[in-house]
Amino acid sequence: HGAWGILLVALITGAAVGLSSAANLLPLLWLTLAAIAAFCLRTPIENSMPKSPFRPRTQAEWRWVQTAASAYVLISSFAGAMLWLDGALRLVWIPALTAFALFALQAVIKRFGRAWRMPAEILAAFGMTLAAAAGCVVAAGKTGDMAIGVWLLNGLFATNQILYVQFRISETRDARNSSSLQRKRIFLLGEAITALAIIAGAHIGLLPALALIAFVPLFVRGGIWSFRTTQTPLRIHRLGKTELAHAILFGLLLVAASRIPWDQVLR
Repeated sequence: HGAWGILLVALITGAAVGLSSAANLLPLLWLTLAAIAAFCLRTPIENSMPKSPFRPRTQAEWRWVQTAASAYVLISSFAGAMLWLDGALRLVWIPALTAFALFALQAVIKRFGRAWRMPAEILAAFGMTLAAAAGCVVAAGKTGDMAIGVWLLNGLFATNQILYVQFRISETRDARNSSSLQRKRIFLLGEAITALAIIAGAHIGLLPALALIAFVPLFVRGGIWSFRTTQTPLRIHRLGKTELAHAILFGLLLVAASRIPWDQVLR
């Protein structure tokens, strides 16, 4: 559910930030269909790999995998053809190729062992959040720096979530104070780097001036956890729900920071 949240929140926020005309809603529909089908295609492909623990064992299982893969390819191909007919395919080929490159790099890094699991997840997150750039350019009907900015913001948000969830899980497995303190220091450093990167991006005009507001709930959550002296029980299902709530709130704040002319509102 975490990967689905990253993909869909990125796509929706990118589209909401870039939307300039109702005429672009139909291409957005085809883009959404293509992105979901391509995302679903990863499962049968990964399950077919020789070292996959979910590799099909019987002919019936192989038929299911082949049928699912064929269906997803057909759906994504149809949606891609409709994007081409609408003239929007020329806008999304760069984000699509970049996402493919990031996922290919992730597959290579995962072969280095469990120590590289988190960097591989972060690469995949930046690959999925390219849906924000694609949604932005299709909704706007043109390319621009705004698409890069909304992609980077969604990528930074997803990275924050990945670090928080993984560190919380690690905390329950290893309750030693030294290890927990080190994780919290790394997390706080990551939040500081994120804040500085957003401020720098806003300064050069790549990001909305108020983009940092969308990260305030994350920073507050991370700060509370980092400075807490006692370990709290981890309820994994509750954690998933709270992270989804943070994702929705992030999307709403990002759209508000990008679309509302605050300079005129505050006059």
